[in-house]
Amino acid sequence: MHSSLPHGQFGCILADPPWSFKTWSGKTGTPHRSANDHYVTTATSRLIDIPVAEVAAPDCALFMWVVDSHIPDALELGRAWGFEMKTRAFTWRKLAANGQARIGMGYWTRKQTELCFLFTRGKPRRKDKGVREIIDAPRREHSRKPDEQYERIEALVDGPYLELFARQAWPGWTAWGNETGKYAADISTAANDNDLFGRVA
Repeated sequence: MHSSLPHGQFGCILADPPWSFKTWSGKTGTPHRSANDHYVTTATSRLIDIPVAEVAAPDCALFMWVVDSHIPDALELGRAWGFEMKTRAFTWRKLAANGQARIGMGYWTRKQTELCFLFTRGKPRRKDKGVREIIDAPRREHSRKPDEQYERIEALVDGPYLELFARQAWPGWTAWGNETGKYAADISTAANDNDLFGRVA
């Protein structure tokens, strides 16, 4: 599935698991708009087998992005990797190019946000009590998360920092996955998110 995990004891791990799921057409009952159209997805049972606990420091924070349909899977995965669920770290409010809230699809209500959960192992130290939950940032390529996440995570907890299923190599982070070079990391992007859509300190 992927290469072996990097060596080390990481104080912070960020994961955007390639959840395996399909969406369905209400009229035809046929699958469409699947994540499989954009990248290789992985069943939760196989994600569980990744030995994340072996590279997590005794005191470690795990940030995990999750779609609503896979919240139970995210909770199961966090436990399997040796972590305890703590809280919702971030809620990404997706914006259109004009800065207005973007309205997506959904099984019941139409979605406008995506969640990032915070799990912990041991007792990682919270560095900054002022880090806020809401990230207002534009939606870009499919499943690409806002770069502002890195700045907020670094303000909140100590490293070393590891990103699982990374699609870019962010400065100061160890990137792991089969798409680490898909996007070019641009440190100015995080600042742009802050400036355009409300800086949080």
